[in-house]
Amino acid sequence: MINEQIKINDLIEIEIKKLGINGEGIGYYHKLAVFVDNALPGEIITAKVTEIFPNRLLEDIEEIKVKSPDRLEVMFPEYELCGAYSMQHVTYEKSLQIKRDILINALNRYVDKKIVYSKIKQTIGMNEPLGYRNKVSLPVRKLEGKNKFGLYAKGGNEFIPVNDTPVHQPRINEIIQIVETLMDQHKFHAYIQKDKSGYMKSMVIRRSYTTGEVQVSFLLMKKFEGIAKFTEALVAQCPDIVSVFAFYTDKYKEQIFFTNNYENLFGKATINEKINHQTFSLYPEAFFQLNTVMADKFYNKMRELANLQPTDVVIDAYAGSAPISHYIAKDVKKVYAIEIDQRSVQSAILSLKRNNIKNVTVIQSDFKKALKNLEVDTIDAMFFDPPRTGLGYDTIKQILKYKPKKLIYGSCNPSTLAKDLEDLLKTYELKSLIPMDMFPYTPLVESVSLLELRTDLETV
Repeated sequence: MINEQIKINDLIEIEIKKLGINGEGIGYYHKLAVFVDNALPGEIITAKVTEIFPNRLLEDIEEIKVKSPDRLEVMFPEYELCGAYSMQHVTYEKSLQIKRDILINALNRYVDKKIVYSKIKQTIGMNEPLGYRNKVSLPVRKLEGKNKFGLYAKGGNEFIPVNDTPVHQPRINEIIQIVETLMDQHKFHAYIQKDKSGYMKSMVIRRSYTTGEVQVSFLLMKKFEGIAKFTEALVAQCPDIVSVFAFYTDKYKEQIFFTNNYENLFGKATINEKINHQTFSLYPEAFFQLNTVMADKFYNKMRELANLQPTDVVIDAYAGSAPISHYIAKDVKKVYAIEIDQRSVQSAILSLKRNNIKNVTVIQSDFKKALKNLEVDTIDAMFFDPPRTGLGYDTIKQILKYKPKKLIYGSCNPSTLAKDLEDLLKTYELKSLIPMDMFPYTPLVESVSLLELRTDLETV
């Protein structure tokens, strides 16, 4: 077999034929698939073998012999390594095409039933695709005696400082740099697991796109006596910071940013974001899309596709802070917003009250338990905006018990969407699938799908 003749670090010349489901370039070497990060279709490259499998090779680009006309010079190579700005090597227009292709490739891989490509629309992008990220979650490390926020390189432990990436809202970058300086001055150091020194494990900054209010949350491994003076200095330099929290944990290896052990160090418990002429009050832990401009397009597209009626009873599952419920409440008789996270539920209830919306009931529960306890005969439509794990078998099983006429599925992962569609398309017909660029200059693909109950099954 050809892969038995290949060794790690061998150099191989290939032509990139297409893109994989994660945006990687795919070529072939003696019929063996070769996956190369950051390679574009049409390019001829020399690549170094990094991993060998029975049916494929993983490689890194060594030299690009024939470049794609869509390739750009990489201005921030360190951010490409950690994924914060990992599609900066391609024009934005081409990246929108690539994201549609990623979606199509996932469907071709996981869905047996042939999907007509005309149902998969062109990707909806942004007019200004930089500075969109209104929330960042960053670990902190001490490097050469200085505190630095950053991210880890993909697939490794290398820590890469990140405090000025172009996809962050510029004010967030400024605050990251101010916090780093103040941490050094106040000796409020990053926690070092090896000798149990320092305090801080990570930080989350959320900035409202519309009001400019900023919320800062620190995750600490232990109490810092000077935290009051540090916070005072921080808000003095940044008067737009109106909410500061400290969360505490003793689990260093656990990948979390919030816990149930916390204190409000300064200001309000929530900050306000305005979208769709409505105000959302957000606790630190509450889920809300971090790209406000695209979030508005996303929710409006879900509402448009649903084409709801005044008599409809609707489920908003994986509701988060219930933005979908806010968008559709005026169109329907009743909405049940289902969300398991307590703080997201609190934000949802607070926001619905603030916006005087009275036909939405928020249920803190998982999907299965919530449906079991609902006293309704018919559900006309279900909206979903699940995490990257998708819906999964158990949720789909519950959907098929009720067989609502319409499903509106907001996805953030083409692979799990495709796997879910493989099950759903036995009962539903895919009417439209619209990729949306919620995360420009990354390979992440959001989408909105409309599925309608097959007419031969409506009365089954």
